[in-house]
Amino acid sequence: MNAVEYCLLHGLKAAGPEHPALLSTGETLSYGALEQRVSQFAVGLREASVCPGDRVGMLMLDTPDIVAMHLATMAVGAIAVAISSRASPEELGQILGIVRPGTLVIDGEFAEVAVPAVAKALPRTRLIRRERDLAAWKSTPAAPLVLVPRKPSDPAFWVMTSGTTGAPKAVEHHHRNVGMCAEYYEQVLGCSQNDRLFATSRFHFAYAIGNMFAALRMGAGNILLERWATAPSVAETVERFKPSVMLSVPAVYHRLLEAGLVKSAPFRALRHYVSAGERMPPQIWTAWEDAGGHPILDGLGCSECVYMIIGNTPLRRKPGSSGEAMPSVELRIVDDAGAVIEASDTPGRLEVRMPSTCEGYRSVGDRLDGPPQRPAEQFRPGGWFATGDEYLRDAEGFYHHRGRTGDMLRVSGIWVSPSEIEDALAGQASVAESAAVLGESDIGLAEIVLYVVPAGGADHAVAAGAARECLARALPRYKQPRRFEVVADLPRTATGKIQRHKLRELLRRDHH
Repeated sequence: MNAVEYCLLHGLKAAGPEHPALLSTGETLSYGALEQRVSQFAVGLREASVCPGDRVGMLMLDTPDIVAMHLATMAVGAIAVAISSRASPEELGQILGIVRPGTLVIDGEFAEVAVPAVAKALPRTRLIRRERDLAAWKSTPAAPLVLVPRKPSDPAFWVMTSGTTGAPKAVEHHHRNVGMCAEYYEQVLGCSQNDRLFATSRFHFAYAIGNMFAALRMGAGNILLERWATAPSVAETVERFKPSVMLSVPAVYHRLLEAGLVKSAPFRALRHYVSAGERMPPQIWTAWEDAGGHPILDGLGCSECVYMIIGNTPLRRKPGSSGEAMPSVELRIVDDAGAVIEASDTPGRLEVRMPSTCEGYRSVGDRLDGPPQRPAEQFRPGGWFATGDEYLRDAEGFYHHRGRTGDMLRVSGIWVSPSEIEDALAGQASVAESAAVLGESDIGLAEIVLYVVPAGGADHAVAAGAARECLARALPRYKQPRRFEVVADLPRTATGKIQRHKLRELLRRDHH
């Protein structure tokens, strides 16, 4: 098999060569034109001596070229690795040390960072420039797309982790992992080739890569946002290309709400809004539906599984929850000893079993001719994968996120969920958002510290005081923060996830 046959060639057959496949501000490609470009890039990669199993890195803008390059890399049997365009020189050096690409494709504007990083870390890596080399490849005569046959267990692409806990690592996915790509879209959202999907996340995230596979498999249109999402750029894209389904993250939905765009006709015309990447705060969920008439279908996905694991659906949803198990997904909640928790409303660690689970991780110094790392604490017996999330299942079968495993707060021997504290502030006009972490008192005892971001124009002291009073009424004393720190913004990953480890580092520096 080859994943490109499963996705692109199936979609081409289903939708026809003239049907729009990729839509972006700079260029729109039909399915026939996309197949031709993938073929041209595959020929170019072969002429550049790219062989099956080689890694091809991509430091590119989110144009049709990055999608075509990702597909072409898999088509020739190599491993596609999209890299964040916001990576600093140090971060890029770390990523290159993990990926060790034989070929790196770059957009010209990233050359200032990429060229010295490659020269320092991997001087033998071949640099291919989009404006020069890919332009030449696109001018070559059209030829049939030739796919290198691969075993289902052969690697197809890596996803670089988003760094909520620090150092990056690569998540390895094999060709068979695309097999369930369209299930959520077809069975839950009711999508078909007549839909246009718009994922606002950058292409190097599993969220966007999985969306690409699904759109191609269905023969649907896939709308690309060339640069990082802002409220104006998302609004312009929605108005111009008229997506039927938008997939984004809570931080972007929050910005769209603040900009007052939700009530506009282009946004009201969409059929479904989906959120993942981080738990959706109930106040954003409620405000969005009140303003625009459409719910946001919150769910859980991860780089290790690519596609939606848990999700709210158009027919069954509950604000504040992540929803229920998605098609082909099995879920269980276990305690610290690994025993399955059957009782409802009892928190534990989420484990998932689904066909798209990754093969493992690659880190700096790994032998690339050997199998990836499979840490026992994550890759459990029987094919179960521990996501690193704390969850509970309520009596109605909805799953509720209680925080990352490492984010749970243990005070006086009792576990406290940060999300329970943060949710209790819903509706506080002077508080825009908050994040709870575990700190130490002056005498070394564990205490809960709440970082508060004031709403626009709110006085810092007023915001902290309102948060303190609200939580004193809403929570038992042992769950109440002992300290309140007011900050302008919370540190986040590029996907909008709160980087609590940075808040904990800030506390340690302040303590010393």
